[in-house]
Amino acid sequence: MNKKIERINNVSVLDIELALGKLTVWRKKIEFGRAVDVLTTFFVAETVQIKDVYGSKLPFFKIRPGSRVNVDYVKEKDGRFIVLNVVVITKLYRRR
Repeated sequence: MNKKIERINNVSVLDIELALGKLTVWRKKIEFGRAVDVLTTFFVAETVQIKDVYGSKLPFFKIRPGSRVNVDYVKEKDGRFIVLNVVVITKLYRRR
């Protein structure tokens, strides 16, 4: 049975637990006409592709709280969200 692949875009990384392979992200969602904070914890396997917006591979430990990411995931029958791909959105800084 094929699971539906879903994506959330441009969300903020709140926490990373390397030892447990967990990635928690935060976003605002509009529900019933008001903004609600939504926290989502994903389980990240060692084989997951983590890249920057240019396609360069990154190790999981390079993701930091405050980073912005796009996440492709599937929802398991038990309710867990399993990450398939993560794209870290690179912040461009101007030199002074």
